[in-house]
Amino acid sequence: MNSLFSSTSGNPAQRFEKTDPRAVLRGITLLAGFLSASTSLADALDDYMALVTGSFDSSAQAERDKRYDNAIWHTAEIWSGEPNLRWTYAENWLEGMPQPYRQRINRYKLEADGSILVDSFALPDAQRYVGAWQDPQRFEDLSPTDLTADIACPARLARTGAQRFEGGTSGQSCRNAYKGAAYLVSRSLADETGVKNWDRGFNALGEQVWGPVAGPYEFKRQGSENCASPVLMLVYGEIHDRQAFGAYVRALAESDLYPSNQGYYRAISPATTTFEGQPPPGRGVVLARFPCLSAAERFWNSPEYQQIKTLRKGAADFEVNVFNELPVPEYLSW
Repeated sequence: MNSLFSSTSGNPAQRFEKTDPRAVLRGITLLAGFLSASTSLADALDDYMALVTGSFDSSAQAERDKRYDNAIWHTAEIWSGEPNLRWTYAENWLEGMPQPYRQRINRYKLEADGSILVDSFALPDAQRYVGAWQDPQRFEDLSPTDLTADIACPARLARTGAQRFEGGTSGQSCRNAYKGAAYLVSRSLADETGVKNWDRGFNALGEQVWGPVAGPYEFKRQGSENCASPVLMLVYGEIHDRQAFGAYVRALAESDLYPSNQGYYRAISPATTTFEGQPPPGRGVVLARFPCLSAAERFWNSPEYQQIKTLRKGAADFEVNVFNELPVPEYLSW
């Protein structure tokens, strides 16, 4: 069974891995052009809490990729009243296990720049609080002074969309000795589709020694739309007028269509090499991934894309097919 966390860990796949918290913070200023006027720094904690509290599991990911277990996360908000400060109780399970593998209390502090600083704490007599996510009043006899720092390095989160936060730990500052590790790296992303979390341990040589290799765990809110059967959109374009076609490319790149539908490019022409045949000189190829068919349909049928689509009329002829993404084969499981 794969280890989701070590017992002392903190908190997707090249893009997720390169999400340095400092770079995320620099990106905050870029949001001003598209976040609504009602979205202020003061709203950050409320918006983040709405995204991460509740019950989530990775069952859909585990079903399609045997390298991942089905992990269940329960998060409930506790202790209120302090401005710019929130507390949650998190209880983490693996399917079929008799006890949670992790219990912790997290403190979220809103910083002046709008980022959220996250510190984790261990509970005294943790067994006593199993299931307390269903009844947060059970924490009324506990106070922050009763807690012990669980992780000696905080994580930092930043808003990167109207309903999107991402971040994690910084560099190699988080010491960790699990399975021979020297430090841990934690990355997380929360949005309306769920939570992605990637914790990994590395030795002094920078070699990964624990945690998922292929990418983050993907948690979907229990009872939410089942958008967990990924599809691939394969686009062939015969381009007749590259200059006119450029307006279409720019408009699509400047839109929020791919991020808002959780889509992204898996491959794009030109080809690295050609094994057989001779591609026409005017052909462009794009391979894009979406978390499910309905997400791809929302992208394609949206009024915004239909408007952008008119920019390529007469400049290119397209053929667009959508395929189910096949599961990772058993022989690639670790």
